[in-house]
Amino acid sequence: MSSSRVNLAKSVIPLKEIRLATQDFSSETRIGRAEFASVYRGKLSNRWQNQTAAFRRLYPSNFKGHDGFRNDLEMISSFNHENIIPFIGYCVENKEMIIAFGYAINGSLQDHFQDPNKRRCLTWEQRLKICIGAAKGLEYLHSGAGESRRIIHKNIKATNILLDDNLEAKICDFGFRSRPLTIDTTYVGNSFYMDPNYFEIGNLTEESDVYSFGVLLFETLSGMLANDTRSIEDRKPQTLMNLVRRHYEDGLDQIIDPFIRSQIDSRSFNTFKKVAYQCISFKSKDRPKMDTIIKRIKEALDIQSQKHGAALTITIRMNRYQNLERCLIPLKEVNLATGYKSPETRVGVGGSGVVYKGSSRGLKKHNIFKTME
Repeated sequence: MSSSRVNLAKSVIPLKEIRLATQDFSSETRIGRAEFASVYRGKLSNRWQNQTAAFRRLYPSNFKGHDGFRNDLEMISSFNHENIIPFIGYCVENKEMIIAFGYAINGSLQDHFQDPNKRRCLTWEQRLKICIGAAKGLEYLHSGAGESRRIIHKNIKATNILLDDNLEAKICDFGFRSRPLTIDTTYVGNSFYMDPNYFEIGNLTEESDVYSFGVLLFETLSGMLANDTRSIEDRKPQTLMNLVRRHYEDGLDQIIDPFIRSQIDSRSFNTFKKVAYQCISFKSKDRPKMDTIIKRIKEALDIQSQKHGAALTITIRMNRYQNLERCLIPLKEVNLATGYKSPETRVGVGGSGVVYKGSSRGLKKHNIFKTME
């Protein structure tokens, strides 16, 4: 959970290298586009251990100077946490300003919510683990990087929770100092994660990140994005947060993603929904700290895991029983094979029964039968 400075001079990636990796920033290698930058995927050369990287290329019109960019680099390169997307290097050359991060092969959490085929593959346990990972990353930004380096993300949403090959959550797109904090309601999803108190105090806080994280938790439960709408009980379609606030006390289970509804233990659900709802409290002081959120989601996961373990045991026992059923031999078959347990087919007597030999068409040629008497 510690932070560590990276020698920025040794982290410079030549523009030529990046152009080669991204096929000169071709549309085929572009994997994302946002208000301040485009993101490209590419594989670096041997000098960079052939890493596949995501290159965040800032738009020149939004760049606020070398000092701001340098501040960003110093901040990002100091992060050292398994749930923060790793820094690889950067480039400042020919008016290009690019930061290279580790590439998350499974894309973003939003990708999974938007694609039914991906969403159906995310179990409730996996979703809880993703939430725990993201919460740990956010806790690190808020406090783990050191008292003097508390960082407010400012942009927590499903797009910025990336998933690696093990579906481990990686937070990306931090609150860069080289760009101004703006509210652009035309940018899909942004306003739906925004702390309502921002409009009153004009400032984002750690509690603002917690609010956005609460929205993310309900997205994970419902499989809906915050700006999506759904109709419940044949009422007018509403966005996710409106549905949550309307049905929290009675009927919140109706927003559960249909792909996981049959999986969720009711106690796990109740534990999860309680902490998620606390996160979106209109009163900032009532929102929990990230360490409390992590603890509660872990409790929900432990409850769910116990249910899964019990279900697995029952399934194994049922399978064993079903396998035994396939081994049943009708008594008629045994009687025919042993000459109705005649003395001629008896081959031994034990303390708990008599052993006979026999064969029949329905069985193998030679068999041993033990009768319990």
